[in-house]
Amino acid sequence: MSDTIAHVALLLRRELLATSLGLLFLAMAVPTLFGLALDGRTIVGVSVWLKPFKFQLSLAVHVLTVALALGVIERRVREGRTVRVVLLIFSAMLLFEVCWITVQGGRGLPSHFATSAFDLAMYVLMGIGATFIVLATALFGVLALRHPAPEVPRLVSLAVGLGLLISGIAGLVTGWAISLNNGAVVGSVGDAGLSIPLFGWSGTAGDIRAAHFVGLHAAQFLPLLGLALCARTTRSARSALVAASLLWSAATVGLLIQALAGHPFIPLG
Repeated sequence: MSDTIAHVALLLRRELLATSLGLLFLAMAVPTLFGLALDGRTIVGVSVWLKPFKFQLSLAVHVLTVALALGVIERRVREGRTVRVVLLIFSAMLLFEVCWITVQGGRGLPSHFATSAFDLAMYVLMGIGATFIVLATALFGVLALRHPAPEVPRLVSLAVGLGLLISGIAGLVTGWAISLNNGAVVGSVGDAGLSIPLFGWSGTAGDIRAAHFVGLHAAQFLPLLGLALCARTTRSARSALVAASLLWSAATVGLLIQALAGHPFIPLG
């Protein structure tokens, strides 16, 4: 266990920019949590601080995942100009997303689908930034598959590559589905407008955020599965990993189809 922790710490130290950004987002979540507890203002029935809190945590997990994942890429490629430039822009876009969503929460205004000219322009910039983030994630996945570091077990680099690639593609497709739908909810929420606790997904209508969430978290699930499978024989472990990747992708597509048909992830009413 101590060896694993030391190896994780080593990988995080290799990517100080991404690691520092992830830790910054986690630090920002602490005062936001106090805002959730003490500030009674709401947007569409939920605390103005709920969205900033969720984005701070989820993007902290994402950028720290990328920081770890870059460690499985061959050093020559990882330290090359292309990866460094993409990582710099990737980090800048993440910082912009989190800061703007947090600022809007403090103002008591929505960060998505805003109505004023300025807020609408910022929303467009957020869309551009989010598109770059998921495309960069997919690119890092491709590099992990094509240029694995020789010292990393092949199964681990395969798991990381597939996880990032599926996460990036799923994030792009589901994110654009939310944007084109002008919101995550599909269909009428009815009088109750019930939502799933913690996640906030609609329990009475389709909600694309369920597919978005599942798809994005392939970046964490598949690498963890790859590590767990390392004790098995190479062929059976690789087959299990590929099967899990296909099932995860199918589940994401299924949840997207379910949402677009107007059916809730978990019916509550």
